Amino acid sequence: MRLALLAAVLLLASCASQQVVERFDLVSQGMTKDDVVGLLGEPSSTWRLERANDGVDGERLQWGDGLSSMASSAAFRGDPDRAYSVVFDAQGRVLSKTAPQWVELENAETEALRGRKRKRVGDW
Repeated sequence: MRLALLAAVLLLASCASQQVVERFDLVSQGMTKDDVVGLLGEPSSTWRLERANDGVDGERLQWGDGLSSMASSAAFRGDPDRAYSVVFDAQGRVLSKTAPQWVELENAETEALRGRKRKRVGDW
């Protein structure tokens, strides 16, 4: 029973909230860390960045981490491909953001479908 409860908690914790999914596009360069956390909610993980290893002094906040993406982030440098990620400079301002790889693939597929539909409508 305890194992099932733990598995359920980990599964829920590994999913990005609807708030993050809906508002991530509103994050823009120069926003403060407080602004971003206010917009998206508390991150699922926080990573310190160092110029020597990461090319910047600052911090990366991630939303929607699972055990796999947290382990990957600990072992490898760079933005995760399975979580929403925002990089802040040493002054706490947004430098960059990265959506999970599945979001980018889904957006590309949607655009391809729209293009095919426009072509079909144009052929009439």
